[in-house]
Parts: sequence; C-alpha cells; structure tokens
Amino acid sequence: MLARLLFCLLISHPFFLLHASAPNSTKSPAATASPAPRPPPPLRDPSWALGLRLYRAVRSDSGPVNTLFSPLLCASSLGALGEGSEGKTAAQIQELLKLPSPSKDGVHVGQLLSGALKSFTDANGTSFHLHTSSAVFTKQPPAVSPTFAKESQSRFRLQHRTLGKGDSNADLKQLRDWAKAALNGPEGAPLEAEIRAKAGALILGNALHFKGLWERAFSEESQDRRIFLGRKYTKVVMMHRAGLYRFYEDVDNMVQVLEAPLRGGRASVVLLLPFHVESLARLEKLLTLELLSEWLEKTSRTSVAVSMPKANITSTLSLQFPSLAVFSSKGPMVSGSVARDGEPT
Repeated sequence: MLARLLFCLLISHPFFLLHASAPNSTKSPAATASPAPRPPPPLRDPSWALGLRLYRAVRSDSGPVNTLFSPLLCASSLGALGEGSEGKTAAQIQELLKLPSPSKDGVHVGQLLSGALKSFTDANGTSFHLHTSSAVFTKQPPAVSPTFAKESQSRFRLQHRTLGKGDSNADLKQLRDWAKAALNGPEGAPLEAEIRAKAGALILGNALHFKGLWERAFSEESQDRRIFLGRKYTKVVMMHRAGLYRFYEDVDNMVQVLEAPLRGGRASVVLLLPFHVESLARLEKLLTLELLSEWLEKTSRTSVAVSMPKANITSTLSLQFPSLAVFSSKGPMVSGSVARDGEPT
C-alpha cells in the first residue's frame, strides 16, 4: 500500500511553483482508470496529528530559518517513552499522540507507530535513500530498565545514551558527534542550541538524512535559472516536468494540492500551494487534519506541469516541553524512584 511520508518543511514563503496544464486542469483519459490503493487518511495516523501540532508550535515564532523535521520519528520516540512511563508523564505523552479519529479495529497507538516506522525503514533503497537514528539521552540518571531499553530499541529503534558529567559544551559535543555518526557522512545543519541538562534530565534526539527518488524524474536538460521570490527576488535553478499526478484545486480556499509519487510506489510527496504569490500565513491557518484528509481524498490523476527549485535543505530544531515530567516514579522505564510523579525537570 502507498504510504504518505509526512515531513514538515517550513519556510517563510512558498518554495515551489505549480502550473496546471490548462486553466481548468483538463483531465487525461487515464484518470478514469482504477486508482491505486489509497493510504489511510491523516485522521487515523498519530504522526500526522503530532506533526501538525509541532508545525503550529514552530510557526508561532515565525522566523527566516527553514525548518525540517520528521513527525514519524518524533512520534515513535515519544511512543516509546509513553510505554515506559506511568502517571502524569504517560498521560501527557498520550495527549500528544492522541488520534482525532480512533482506529476502528482498536489498534494501540504504539502498534501503529512501530508498524509505520518499520514500513518506513524497510522501504529504504526503494522509494528513497535514508539514514536515520533516534536516541534518548539521560544526564546522570538512575539505571534504565533493561526491559525498557530492549523494547524501545526493537520496536521503536530508540537507543539509550548517557550524557557525561561534563558541562553544557561537553553535552553539546556528544550530541553533535552522535548526529554526525547517524547521518553516515552527509553534513547536517550545525547543532548550536545551548544545552542546559541538569542531573536527571532527558533529551530526545532524532537525526535524519532523506533523499527521495522521483517516480518520474526531473530531466537535467530541462533545468534553468529563473527569478524566484523567497525573502527577496533572486535567481535559482528550477526543475520542470509535465505528467500525470494526483491533483486537486480547492477553489473556495484557493489552494492547489499535488501528490507526486516516489519510485516504486511505496511513498509519495504532497505539495501545497496557494493560488497567488503570498506568504504562508493564510495557508497555515487553514491546515487541519480534517481538511488535509479531504484534500487528499479528492485528488485525481490529472495532466499537470510542475516547476520547483532544486535545493538541498539542512535544519536543526530544538523544542522544549517544560511541563513534561522526565520520569515517573512508578514507571517501568527506570529501576527505582527518581522524582515525584509528574514533577517537571
């Protein structure tokens, strides 16, 4: 089954151009053919729900820096911690991963996330090339339960690392070294956020290098340099291709939706674009899981010409949850009591 891989790419202005081949988006006769199996809607995917919440959190302090993150890796890491905690800690994580539309077959969120993560990593080398790693770093912690460490590694690919007794610079170097090893060569965005980890603190880290392989490749011969509006007008290398894509125009909300398949049909990329040149503020206010599900369900195979900039994007993102307890005193994650249940650190 086709899987839509949600990556949240946040930039301050629209970053691609989308042109229909005709004013009314004339459909090809191929559009009447039997459609491929559709993936489940975002309403029943906990990574989409978390991704949208993180998107809003990041955009609440909108800046010029591009931000890229994987909700699936974030959700999977939180899912592992949720299964290894109790009390208010577990309740807070469950709230973060809550599904607006619960699974009809009663499948637990942890099962959904571990299954999605396995499907994602198993597809490496087919629809995309992938290097990824997730780890929970603990600062001078008590002994982590061997059962938790084994389960989180096998089901959620979450490693456990211990930060040393050094200062914040030493902690930052350890995180940088881990991220560099996880990316297996490609240079990522520098990790510069100050680390102030007190004894008993916990840091979740996700490192990702992702290169999608287009099902219908953009020809290098069709590339050219064109004027592009980001924060200012500049010339960039643009890629162009015409073909059949799943496409929908929401005339009421003035948004175009295009789903471009990746090689092998195991993943796809969804692109959203306002009708007119504008900032992303209006589009961001529209985004809900219900509307995203509606848009994706209404896409159909249409002849479309696509143009977009050719770029490599690197990013680091630091989020803090000051009210989230690190350990529950009764949780299976650690052996022994650490703090009062629900006490923030």
